Amino acid sequence: MIISTNWLADYVQAPGSVDDMVERLLMSGLNHESTTAVGDDTAVEIEVTSNRPDCLGHIGVAREVAVLFGRPLHVPDPRPLEGVGEAARSVAVEIRSPEICPCYAARVIRGVRVGPSPKWLVDRLATVGVASVNNVVDVTNYVMLESGQPLHAFDLAKIRGGRIVVRRAVEGEPFVAINHKTYTLSERMCVIADAERSVALAGVMGGADTEIAADTVDVLLESAQFAPLSVRAAARGLVLASASSYRFERGPDPAMVDWASRRAAALILELAGGLLERGVVVAGQLACAPAEIRLAADRVGEVLGVDVADARQRQILTALGFIEARGAAPHDHRWRAPTWRRDCWREIDLVEEIARIEGYGHVPENAVIAARPVELSARERTVRRASEVLVAAGLCEAMTRSVVAEEMAAMPSPWGEAAPLVIAPPLVRGADRLRRSLLPSLLEARAGNAAVGVDDADLFEIARAYLARRDGDDAERGPVEEPLLAGIVVGGDFSRAKGLCDVVLAGLGLDGAGFRLGYRPIDLAPFARGRAAEVVLE
Repeated sequence: MIISTNWLADYVQAPGSVDDMVERLLMSGLNHESTTAVGDDTAVEIEVTSNRPDCLGHIGVAREVAVLFGRPLHVPDPRPLEGVGEAARSVAVEIRSPEICPCYAARVIRGVRVGPSPKWLVDRLATVGVASVNNVVDVTNYVMLESGQPLHAFDLAKIRGGRIVVRRAVEGEPFVAINHKTYTLSERMCVIADAERSVALAGVMGGADTEIAADTVDVLLESAQFAPLSVRAAARGLVLASASSYRFERGPDPAMVDWASRRAAALILELAGGLLERGVVVAGQLACAPAEIRLAADRVGEVLGVDVADARQRQILTALGFIEARGAAPHDHRWRAPTWRRDCWREIDLVEEIARIEGYGHVPENAVIAARPVELSARERTVRRASEVLVAAGLCEAMTRSVVAEEMAAMPSPWGEAAPLVIAPPLVRGADRLRRSLLPSLLEARAGNAAVGVDDADLFEIARAYLARRDGDDAERGPVEEPLLAGIVVGGDFSRAKGLCDVVLAGLGLDGAGFRLGYRPIDLAPFARGRAAEVVLE
């Protein structure tokens, strides 16, 4: 992320020295890459980690500077003046695939005059390495770099049927992008279409047929929330990464969907003229559920080894946008994370926020810090006990990949008949299917050992498999079910395998206390008939 210091000054009064600002940002987690003079401006490049998409815009970085230096933050509150006509009469919006586009908002501006941007806008974009196109397109780029929320402007006259349809691409559907190259799309990708054809690749790039040109008079302004996976599939699958896809892959602030739309509309009216039609056409609903986090009063001191006053903790978290709600006990605080900090959902995350703003230099290097014993969950205790029993029986634990080749994935799974899920692009060359059981991975591992002369490689693994959910099965948790499985591959006969199952289940306490274990034969490929059984717990 490249920051313009002149631009940053619109939101916060930065310290007199750029070096001081860079040093504080560095120590708070935003690594410094370079500082370059650009005319009367200064471009500061910082490294933004994937969990901090809020800092992919100048406002997010300004918020960090404001908190670090105790300065007020000034964020514009755009209120574009609406004219005659209603946007809902000019365009209709339909979302056919809400799982990849939860929310889509459209505004209509009529009578714009497309031309060169003013010098201040050209200069600011140039400082951060963006070339000027025209006043309308430049506004969408400016607002994206300001807020972190990508936008797109269409020539409304070229939208056929007065409709915007957000849908999955048809397998093999052609698309001509703004760069005037033709791409072949897949159904994993999301497109913005009109009544007849796709006009944009959602979250990645607009289409050549509807781009803003010198003769554009009416503009449709898009601001939307797209699912990171569909954007990533398009950007990487087509080798078509953009500043927009980079941000959508990391998840912009949902609250910025409306703010960025209002901000861009106001700037277009200011720089290109025209009349904004009344209202905004919205389809869907924003996906946003900020976490509520409990923070014990003494937890910061326990972790850091240095006390931070309760009032100072509240000051830091409030300045970062967290909202306080008192807990049941007098010193039990609960904080609701801001919409732009979806990476914060645990108590330790709040401790880290306080530590990085207070300054890691305040943390003593040699203080004795009280240790809190870790309590294993029921799942962790079960996994650990099963592993101990199998190791004691002479098996070696394997750690295999979750992806397998197509021929291995075709092996039937006892956990369901749904086809294996496909990863695109593949994480491992030649292995693009998520395993539906552990057996293919373990057989591959045993075969690899046999190939190098180890014929008695008795292996086990406790890991997850990945199953496509049946239609209607708990849609809120997503399309993938991840059962935790234990797999064993050993030499010997059926009796040895059955004995190992008995030992593991006994180790887990399932051999008594009201439980009764049984084995019954089943037909299951790739086992020969009569050589497979299922364990029944009654």
